Amino acid sequence: MKNILGISGGIRPGNQDSAATLISNGTIIACAEEERFIRIKHAPGVLPENAIRYCLKQADLDIKDIDYIVFAGATYDSMTQILTNFFNFKFGYCPKIVLIDHHLAHASSAYYASGFKDSFIITADFSGDNRSTVLWYADKSGIKELESYNKPNSLGLFYATITQYLGFRYDNDECKTMALAGYDSKNDCILNDFLTIKDCGYDINIKYLDDRIMPGKTNPSRQEPLFNKYLIKSLGRNFRKNNDSINDFYLSVAKSAQTSLENAYFELIKKLKKLKCKSNNLCLAGGVALNAELNSKIAYSDEFKQLFIQPVSNDAGLSLGGAIYIANKQNSLYMKKIENLYLGPDFSDKQIKQTLLKNKIKYKYYPAGAEKEVANLLAEGQIGAIFNGRMEYGPRALGNRSILANPKNPKIKDILNQDFKERELFQPFAPSVLEEEIDKYFDLPKTKVNLEYMIVNVKVKKSHKKDIISAIHVNNTARVQKVSRETNPFFYKILKSFRQKTSTGVLLNTSLNKKGQPIACTPSDSLSIFYSTPLDFIVIGKCLIKK
Repeated sequence: MKNILGISGGIRPGNQDSAATLISNGTIIACAEEERFIRIKHAPGVLPENAIRYCLKQADLDIKDIDYIVFAGATYDSMTQILTNFFNFKFGYCPKIVLIDHHLAHASSAYYASGFKDSFIITADFSGDNRSTVLWYADKSGIKELESYNKPNSLGLFYATITQYLGFRYDNDECKTMALAGYDSKNDCILNDFLTIKDCGYDINIKYLDDRIMPGKTNPSRQEPLFNKYLIKSLGRNFRKNNDSINDFYLSVAKSAQTSLENAYFELIKKLKKLKCKSNNLCLAGGVALNAELNSKIAYSDEFKQLFIQPVSNDAGLSLGGAIYIANKQNSLYMKKIENLYLGPDFSDKQIKQTLLKNKIKYKYYPAGAEKEVANLLAEGQIGAIFNGRMEYGPRALGNRSILANPKNPKIKDILNQDFKERELFQPFAPSVLEEEIDKYFDLPKTKVNLEYMIVNVKVKKSHKKDIISAIHVNNTARVQKVSRETNPFFYKILKSFRQKTSTGVLLNTSLNKKGQPIACTPSDSLSIFYSTPLDFIVIGKCLIKK
């Protein structure tokens, strides 16, 4: 048996999304992000000590049982020694260390999890191992690199720079830029000189960027701009301060950035289509693959028969990618398609009751589960939270650490944004829908794509828009989660019961957290969120708590 531990994160400036993944004999045992344990979003500048301990405990293994530690940082100076020191100091022993390329880990996380026999792969992000975009082809013989773009010629850097120009935090708030891009604008902002689209490719104009973005230099901190005065001069307007209003000009900048990103991506797809190697499948990974609107454009383009987007496309997914890559290389195992992301910690009834008792909290216990009661309360218009089973791996709450509401109420979106999440009113929420009813509410693309992870925007049918009005974007799309009985019976039963009460098989779903915080990991985390927000009720396991 081979036990492989993949890790991400690191101690260098810019390292974040620290995580750990344990694969044992070709089976994924556990995945978790360090932020959930230390309660600091993205866990910047640290290695995943707590996530590693969780993975070992979940597998009932000691560190000495691990055959390989895999880290995605092939060009990092002294990284082997740093990791050796870390494991010897924190765990008393260091297994064999393998360093692999950052983008190869991203590519592996997508391809080996897709279940495809062959596929093209695009990995794109800010940068990793000095590269920002890589094109690949994969089949049973392995993953082959076709072409790469080096930092700072980066789509992720381009989008991050515009995100920062719009007054948001890069590497965190790109979703806000994407949301703003959906609004109509009377202005006509053009970013063609910053991101030039050319036949089968793109070019970033470095004169718009701070000198420290150049290769071999340390990036500016997140408190400093990525761009310089040339971008401000070119756009004819100063960057937006955090508290400034978002006027029509800034909407036009967001829209232009999204359009430019999409156009560049389709040129890369055009290049893949011209190559000698052929495939009807495409896999996406890297931070750019979290752009659900871009993913939507690709899905509806019918360029490929099958599309798989790695739902953990941020750097937390490197822990999975590195582990999967070595698992295949060492054991000659063809990894099966990942069926779900419920791979984090869970808590027994006894542990949950002990937490409630310790905090002197009254609750009602439902031996058979509280799913029907949750549905009843939501149907009455209450807003509630569920904490159940294993925590989700990745940036999305998928029904185990979620806040839920009735999407038919047109006021719910603003209520959640303002009173619960304390965020801008333009930010949308996602709908979770019964698998058998997804065609009822949405016009799905012909391309077969994984819709279980809130990673793709799909078109909403006008005939049912009013049923899910608070979970729809301004461009009449929704970042959907398809829920099946097999992958999450608890959440499925809630949706099923809610449909029986309201004739709507959809719930608005957002992550169980507060502004600036990671998703809840423990029962105590969930209680802290419950009592510091206007939530009406929360179910923790089989225990229902009301205010």
